[in-house]
Amino acid sequence: MILGIDTAGSADSVALVEEERILATFSRRQSVLSSRSVLRLIDLMCTQVGCRVSDVAALAVNRGPGAFTGLRVGLATAQGLALAHKKPLWGCSAFEALMSLVPSWSGIICPVLEARRGEVYAAFYRRQGEAVEEMMPGRVVTPAALCALVQERTLFLGSGVTVYGSQFRAALGDRAVCIKIVEAEMGLAAAIARCGQDHLRGGEPAALPMPQPLYIRPADARLPRVAANAAESIP
Repeated sequence: MILGIDTAGSADSVALVEEERILATFSRRQSVLSSRSVLRLIDLMCTQVGCRVSDVAALAVNRGPGAFTGLRVGLATAQGLALAHKKPLWGCSAFEALMSLVPSWSGIICPVLEARRGEVYAAFYRRQGEAVEEMMPGRVVTPAALCALVQERTLFLGSGVTVYGSQFRAALGDRAVCIKIVEAEMGLAAAIARCGQDHLRGGEPAALPMPQPLYIRPADARLPRVAANAAESIP
């Protein structure tokens, strides 16, 4: 079993995956996000399945991009559990997780995540058979700027499609294939767990001491003195 944890989006989710089966997945819309609330979800899920965290083979966590606080809570929770139970831990990006949801698509894929402020987190990949090539690393852009980068028929998926899918279709016509996936809306924990499973099968070493968060946009919150110094440096 692999335990997947995702706290990077608008919903927290946890999942247990074994081989090709999703044994259980729990999700909840964020209210007050803390490691305690995530641990509560994990406890409820394990109770339903009839197992303990010590029974899993490894853990996997969404390392972003996403909300700054959410990423830190998810990563810290996953690290604490991995260290306490002496389990390997892998970090998987939200882009990797979304890509895994469309294994049969051949061509350009654009995982796109709603980033607020009228922007999205997005990346471009090309898949041909089993080969996947990153065409554009993750970045934060406006939907209009993202559309300007599209040169051929592209599959869009992720939370950004829910918000901006109609804009993609209007701007790109037949070049935009937009799909909505429930798993992408209610949390990516199961997809994250599957990515961890792939790492485990491939014999890749786990991250120590912890996976690094994928921050594409700087944190909104800054210490007052740092913010003041930044303001003074502006002519």
